Amino acid sequence: MFRQKPLPSPAPDLAPSTDWAHGFHYLAPQTALLFGSDRREPKAWRPGVSLARRGAFTLLLPATRRPNPEFFHLKPDDWFPRRPPPKLPTDGYLSHQYEAVFHDRLIELGVLRHDLRIDIAAWLQRRRGGDND
Repeated sequence: MFRQKPLPSPAPDLAPSTDWAHGFHYLAPQTALLFGSDRREPKAWRPGVSLARRGAFTLLLPATRRPNPEFFHLKPDDWFPRRPPPKLPTDGYLSHQYEAVFHDRLIELGVLRHDLRIDIAAWLQRRRGGDND
């Protein structure tokens, strides 16, 4: 809805391994994402967590503040910010559908705790039915 034309789907070799999550916390421009593009009132930026970096792309799990039992719950203290945030962080919920975003369009906010990266990878693996390919 807010995008000029959709980005091509990532090539199969861009698919992330579900045994590890890259784990950086980013802001992505909403125009680079399909997730959230159906909002009535568009937001300029959407938070997300990186799964992997593949060349010029970062595979990103987009997040929302709207609680969803199907999504991975992130609490405000689950990540370490690069700088103190201008306003208090809130809970977030990661979608299981990753999107390939050009890395140079992302703003790095911080990094997730190591144990949480492993939890995200395990959650994704369960969502995919235990398949590790």
